[in-house]
Amino acid sequence: MKEIKETITNSVEKLQKATLDYLIGIPTGFERLDDILGGFVEGTLVTIGGRTGMGKTAFAFNLLRNLSVDKNIPSLYISLESTELLCTNMLIACAFGIKYRALLSGQLVAEEWEKLDKGLSAITDAPAFLDAKPTYTIDDICQTVEEAVQGHQVKVIFIDYLQLIFAKTGFTENRYLELNYITRRLKALAKEFNITIVLLSQLNRNAEDEKRYEHRPVLTDLRDSGSICDDSDVVCFVHRPEYYHIYQDEKGNDMHNVALLIVAKNRLGNTGDATLHVDMDSKRFFKNPLDDKMMGGLINGLDDPIVGQPF
Repeated sequence: MKEIKETITNSVEKLQKATLDYLIGIPTGFERLDDILGGFVEGTLVTIGGRTGMGKTAFAFNLLRNLSVDKNIPSLYISLESTELLCTNMLIACAFGIKYRALLSGQLVAEEWEKLDKGLSAITDAPAFLDAKPTYTIDDICQTVEEAVQGHQVKVIFIDYLQLIFAKTGFTENRYLELNYITRRLKALAKEFNITIVLLSQLNRNAEDEKRYEHRPVLTDLRDSGSICDDSDVVCFVHRPEYYHIYQDEKGNDMHNVALLIVAKNRLGNTGDATLHVDMDSKRFFKNPLDDKMMGGLINGLDDPIVGQPF
């Protein structure tokens, strides 16, 4: 329990900081998304949904790069789906614009090797952390988060993805109630440690409904649990109309290599769409096709790289 004067002092400090930064939270690195969200706000649960093939994991790694590599903000990526090697290659691909498949096969061209030589130290020195255990219960996640916050002052936690988490090892007869319990625990965890938890989630097959304009996802598409929306402070979707062979929107805008970040719920502010361009070969999301300047400080003019693990 706190006296109101203490909470007011804290509120005024946050207000003064927001006045300077024009944000109430940590900048995501994507200006239009920050305009809508106000950044990643501490103590909140942010859910990012998307159908298979939309690029939600790639987008999450772009956020990780923006936070930990560009902004030096300690961040943890918990992957229940991929191995450490695949996660590492995903971060390298989106950081340097290297084709993801080339990293997996080792078939890099000279220009790509040069990018690695010049920029790899920016990743190895970044406060980015990875945990890729094959199975995870909600208790495991709570323990990992506590260790990350207390040991490394981590501010943002990515969890990929919700439907692979269990309340206990093994399956349950009522998966719906189990996922409800998990999302409530994650929301409480974000509040307890005053961090942002970014939770990735699959969507129901309803998102494939051909009668829906551009197959655009909505809140009811969140898979298996009604409490995902209820417990989340923010819900957004990664959506690429091009995936469905839709190459123009209703206004005639070109939708080739375009990703929509659809903010469908925002307890703290506005909703709306943030339009980004995407290169799925290198898993990069960026402001516009010419906006490779965002990687300029990462690739150009850096000291010789420090060879080592990227995490």
